[in-house]
Formats: sequence, structure tokens, C-alpha cells
Amino acid sequence: MQLNFKNLFPEFNGNSRVWTYLCNRKLTVLEVNEIQQELDGFTQSWKAHQKQLNATATILFNQYIIFAVDESAAEITGCSIDSSVHFMKTLQVKIQADFFDRLNVLVKEDSNIKLISYHDIENYKGASVFNPSIDRLNDLREKWLVEIKNAPYF
Repeated sequence: MQLNFKNLFPEFNGNSRVWTYLCNRKLTVLEVNEIQQELDGFTQSWKAHQKQLNATATILFNQYIIFAVDESAAEITGCSIDSSVHFMKTLQVKIQADFFDRLNVLVKEDSNIKLISYHDIENYKGASVFNPSIDRLNDLREKWLVEIKNAPYF
């Protein structure tokens, strides 16, 4: 399975900010559809100091929620970031899932993508991992999936 993220959020410039939230389980197709509608509603009304943010969100692999904000029109603020965290915490309660367990990582081994514990990463040295520390769209497009043996944080 070849994964290419170069065209992710094509209308946004590479310096756009991104936040990734990994779910502790696969979302059902019904959940993905419902959550995407909620994400669309949230990002369309997301503001920073009463200014509309140029924002979007998507769900990948039925497990990763990704927010992107192009700050060329309005810069995101601490309060607006807090509102997205609140949105995600409300969502996780609603669907009975966890998006904040930072010990979970998603790995790609051959053509399989699976959730593992950070503590088990040693067992996957030949695999690739989705870098949880990405915060810019350019990095998401180019460096999100890295070989575990080359990842500086493992």
C-alpha cells in the first residue's frame, strides 16, 4: 500500500498549522460520516478573536482526525485551540473513544496499518510510523510517515 499525502488539503499552503488526533480504535463507517459532518460544522464556525479561521478537517484510516488552519487570513489563538480540544473531548465522550492517549501510535507494516502501544515500538523496527509530532502541513505532506528506525523520537 503506497501512501501519498502530498495532495492533502490542496487549497491550504504548506505553512498551515495542523493537529492530529489518533483514535484508540477504528471508527465505523457510520461514525466517520457523522463525525465528518460535525468536523465540517465546527471548522466552518471556528473563530479566533471573532475572526473566521480558514480551517478544515478530515478523517484518515477511519482512525486519524486531522485539523488544518491556514493562518494567512487570521492567526489561530490559544482560546481557539482550546475550543478545538474541547470539541475533541466532547466527541470522544459521545462516541466512547479516546483521542488523547499519546502512548498509542499508528504503524504501517507492509500493507497493514495498525494501532500499537508506544511501549511495543521495538517490535516494529522494520515498519513505518505516523509521526505524532507533526504540526505543519508541509511536514504532514512530506514527513508524516517515517521509518521507525529513522524516527528521532523512538
